Amino acid sequence: MSQTPAFPSRLDERFRGAEFPCLVCGTGLEIRLSQKGKPYCVCDSCGIQVFFRGKTGIRRLQEILEAKMLIVGKESETDRALVHYNHIQQLRGRKKILQEQQRLIFRDEALDITIRAVDKEIERVQGELEKLASDPSVQE
Repeated sequence: MSQTPAFPSRLDERFRGAEFPCLVCGTGLEIRLSQKGKPYCVCDSCGIQVFFRGKTGIRRLQEILEAKMLIVGKESETDRALVHYNHIQQLRGRKKILQEQQRLIFRDEALDITIRAVDKEIERVQGELEKLASDPSVQE
């Protein structure tokens, strides 16, 4: 019995030649398709695999790739900076979603606290990025 991909064959075209940054080192990973037609990535040097499952996750991956939101590295010393940049971009996206969920009247206090926590995390990661930028041991 042959297995039919869970998604249309045009999925192949949407992800052809696309790369997603490794979550650990930032190196660009080729997006591959599983036997069921779902995208995934493998970083051999870090030993991790990333699987994109479900329609929502795959749609988000496609949106990230189309928006060119994330930058992939090429296994250099500066890849840590790219990991931080990508993290900031992802945090900004989460913050935007949280802000859209917040009501104007009868605000959700827990949601306000969550938004402030995301802001603090953005500031923290930006601080790490600043440290990397001023570190003389990191080559350009």
